[in-house]
Amino acid sequence: MLTPIAKRVLIQPIEVKHDKIILSNQKPSQFTVIAIGDEVTKVKPGDVIFLEKHYGVEIDHEQKKFQCIDESCILAKIS
Repeated sequence: MLTPIAKRVLIQPIEVKHDKIILSNQKPSQFTVIAIGDEVTKVKPGDVIFLEKHYGVEIDHEQKKFQCIDESCILAKIS
């Protein structure tokens, strides 16, 4: 598993499921927090967040795609 460092957050876009078809937007606005760095204080794994328009770096790991962002890019979280 990947572990972000400092104030970085590892996220994945939320995919919308309609019956058996999975839709994934080009520029999704909602993401699920997968892992957090040791200095992150505002979110935890499992939280759903909204981001700024331009964000982070894409990482491919074990045939999965993640985004690594700085905690300051997070606009809001859904409670």
